Amino acid sequence: MNIGSTHAITGKFEVEALSVVAIQIPPISSQTMDDVHKNIDQLIAWMDRASAGFPGFDLFVSPECALNGFGPAWPQTCVDLNGPEIQRLKDKCKELKVFGVFNPLVKMVEGNKACNTAIIINDQGEIILTYVKTNPWIPGEGTYPGWYCPVVDGPKGSRLAVIICADGDYPEIWREAAVNGANIIIRVSHYMAPWDNAWEITNKAGAYCNQTYVVGANSVGVDEAYSYFGRSMILNPDGTIICEAPLGQPWMIKADLYPQIIDKIREEGVTNNFLWTYKHRGAAHPDLAGEGADTRIYKAYYQK
Repeated sequence: MNIGSTHAITGKFEVEALSVVAIQIPPISSQTMDDVHKNIDQLIAWMDRASAGFPGFDLFVSPECALNGFGPAWPQTCVDLNGPEIQRLKDKCKELKVFGVFNPLVKMVEGNKACNTAIIINDQGEIILTYVKTNPWIPGEGTYPGWYCPVVDGPKGSRLAVIICADGDYPEIWREAAVNGANIIIRVSHYMAPWDNAWEITNKAGAYCNQTYVVGANSVGVDEAYSYFGRSMILNPDGTIICEAPLGQPWMIKADLYPQIIDKIREEGVTNNFLWTYKHRGAAHPDLAGEGADTRIYKAYYQK
């Protein structure tokens, strides 16, 4: 422990720089599978642009709805994770030797129900994470809700989780991702006006309250009903914004993150080590002997 500052971590440890690129783009509201392929054309062009601008980058993050858009025919343009649309993205990740985060609409459960799905493809062109949106946006999004928030090993010591748009309005899913071991939480979004202030607040709170990097990629453009403001951002674990894209413009942001720092904060942090203290309430009181009380006081998750 660093006695001089309860906020500090101490000692020497190795870190690696994880280079992350996030984009904000205007997807087509797909009516046909040809529209889906046009959206994939746009994604691939941005991946090439990122590779040209930031050679050697590690992780590419694209927004929610970047494959399918969000229009009246949205559920009719679902893709197959083993189909030709996703194969194009697998091939591009393998070609560029990067990890990629994408958001297809997929029929995944019994009865062919549409699921708003995030995937991570590794630098070998393999899907290593599949996540179904836990909190679909009510009433506008009639997709089947998810059931688990997985975390996967990424490059440079990263442990990656993905949440999707309205998920980020619920503190529970941020905490679930962090407790499952994520040191970087990626939020892919199709977040519309006029909620740009809420976008910033929830991203900051997710980062600070869970002591994690946050990468938020949001759409821009206008569809049949909404306008999308962008403001994609990457945040530090103290909730400060490292970099941010402008309002309403197609854009690309890039930051170097250091996942091992997150791990060390959670291991050594004394003050504001939220992932430890929420399970060890009152540990500073002599009666609780540095161990504290557990989480059973919380009734919120047992209400119907």
